[in-house]
Amino acid sequence: MSSRTPSSRAVLSRLGRSAREAWQIARGIVGETAYERYLEHHRHHHASSTPLGEREFWRRHVDRGDTHPGSRCC
Repeated sequence: MSSRTPSSRAVLSRLGRSAREAWQIARGIVGETAYERYLEHHRHHHASSTPLGEREFWRRHVDRGDTHPGSRCC
């Protein structure tokens, strides 16, 4: 094996990292990260108030999408 050939451990590590990154991108595309982004925003801009619970956040998020559909597929 030459010194330029990556070991199978390095290849698997790289594949695992790529799969995790792809999963995070997919979560962002489908909106799954919306609550996490909301909490981050709330922490930085509204630290003195209590953030919405996840259930209430999603209820408002879906209601907002229903009343202001914008451009979406369905």
